Amino acid sequence: MRVGVPIFLFLAAAGFHTALTASLESAEKEDTFVGLEQLSDLQKRDQEEFEAAQMSEAVQDENTEEENDTQEEDMTDRDGNVEADQHESESDEDVDGMRQKREQLEANVEEADETTNLGSPRLPG
Repeated sequence: MRVGVPIFLFLAAAGFHTALTASLESAEKEDTFVGLEQLSDLQKRDQEEFEAAQMSEAVQDENTEEENDTQEEDMTDRDGNVEADQHESESDEDVDGMRQKREQLEANVEEADETTNLGSPRLPG
């Protein structure tokens, strides 16, 4: 019996060691599986955040383009208004010049009429 006790203890220790190793390997596999699931979830979240950032950038780019277009339109309108103001100013100058010419012509006509009237008798009228 003395030989049987050490063999029994040896077998019990070997069995315990095998069971413990199997349990640890199982826990590692579960941790690894859970870790992969978590990693997968993190990757999904990262992908979603990346896509959201891309969408946000696209919206900002569109807004920037719209602002640039609006600014260009404003500048074009402003340039058009400046040109229109210049044209109006030139038109005003033309009108003023025409008025002066007309006034001079009227003055000349009046002088001619007076000269003509001096030479002829006035009719009552």
